[in-house]
Amino acid sequence: MMKRNIIIAVCCILVLCALNGCRLAKEDAGANAHEDRLIGIFITTEYIDLFDFESYLNDNFNSFQGGEINIGGRNTQKYQGRFYAVLVPRTHTNEETGETILTHEYVFEGIQGIQYCVPTIEATEEENSYIATMSDPAVSDVHTSFNYGDDENSVSLEGTIYVASSKKSRIYFINPVYQSPDGSVYLVSGGSHEFTSEGYGEGSAYSQTIEASTTATENGKVMKDAVSIKITLSVIFAPEKIVVLQMNADNTPISQAEYTPDAFPDVIALETGAAYFIVETHKRDGMGSLLTSRDIYGKDVESIETFIAREDDICIKHWTQITT
Repeated sequence: MMKRNIIIAVCCILVLCALNGCRLAKEDAGANAHEDRLIGIFITTEYIDLFDFESYLNDNFNSFQGGEINIGGRNTQKYQGRFYAVLVPRTHTNEETGETILTHEYVFEGIQGIQYCVPTIEATEEENSYIATMSDPAVSDVHTSFNYGDDENSVSLEGTIYVASSKKSRIYFINPVYQSPDGSVYLVSGGSHEFTSEGYGEGSAYSQTIEASTTATENGKVMKDAVSIKITLSVIFAPEKIVVLQMNADNTPISQAEYTPDAFPDVIALETGAAYFIVETHKRDGMGSLLTSRDIYGKDVESIETFIAREDDICIKHWTQITT
């Protein structure tokens, strides 16, 4: 009973340390996944606590000597938990033909976050296995590449999350996502970055790259499998109003339309005689002062891009098709 009470007291100390901003040093959360493949990230604004503190304290109670409890440096791999995703079917309908397509995606149920990963969807009786790119709308400028060689296969994922300039300071936790040889997908708790956008100009950014590699021997030949994931958090001033001007060859406006960002159309028709577009975005800088940025598009452009700010300060890219 005495030992149990001490363990409870230590747990309370850990909670108090967390509330007061203290950090416990610990081993890389992805270390226990060395036999599995890194396939992406899942970004959250809340820490996903998967570490089994009770078992750890019970197993290591006699080695504590007071002071800071340093979890790093001990064998902690078996205490690092996993949060498994669920494979969910999705039906997509072609609006023009009415044809439906069945796909599958991995979902981390009960956790809100931004996912960007490339899991392998296992083969079924109806279809062969394939690699799916699962990218949340919050991830813009997505670039995913696969390279296959004689001795090494590599995957590269890059994307940008645009964060509206705000007085709020947000903490983003970048949680690695892995896939086991049996096809199961899970995440482990990752590191954090405090992102303060107030006072920074558009384009100010923070980037983090996660890399991992595994090797396997097949028919006596060693193959390396390498993965690199780069995610960038970039400051943007949230748009308040967007004005589209269609200009003729004499640089005279022939039409003008004004929209709120969330009501920007999916399709804009090119006016007769239009030579190019000017898209004005009205917004406020980090000091609250009004400013306008302008983008010019030729008449042959297929689409134009604007931004919509969500309640969580993430700005989503919106693509508008230009038709003749």
